[in-house]
Amino acid sequence: MTDETENISRALEWIVTLLNRHRIPYQAVGGLAAQAYGAQRPLVDIDLHIPLEQAGVALEEMQPSIVRQPAPHQSASWNLVYLALEYQGVWIEIGDSGSEPRFFNGRDQRWELQSIDYRASQIVQLYGVKVAVMPKAELLSYKRMLNREVDHLDIEEITPAT
Repeated sequence: MTDETENISRALEWIVTLLNRHRIPYQAVGGLAAQAYGAQRPLVDIDLHIPLEQAGVALEEMQPSIVRQPAPHQSASWNLVYLALEYQGVWIEIGDSGSEPRFFNGRDQRWELQSIDYRASQIVQLYGVKVAVMPKAELLSYKRMLNREVDHLDIEEITPAT
């Protein structure tokens, strides 16, 4: 394992263990979810969704690692409430699924509601950690709508050639 891979593994183990201990539902999305289904590009950060309204005690425990307090954010691709953590050099971004997060559908040029169904999560072993991940079909649909270059790369690596 490289140092970077070890750092990702430790950060993922830390956040998943913390969320599980406090019984906070979560779902891995983004590049980490893409890796769960075969994408090979390097991980930029760990992206998760949780319902922040259920995370009070867990947020207190995260406090030493928080580099961005939960707050609204809008960019060209997302409109959501999120917080950011840094754990041993690994950036973790946590979106609030309870705040009606939206993403920009680049194909249809409109904002879409991103609803997270925690019960539909797939449990996948990533970096030595069992992680609840966005279902593959949902991830592919989401990435097709986002329609960014990085999403095209992920889709190509996740989808078997026909």
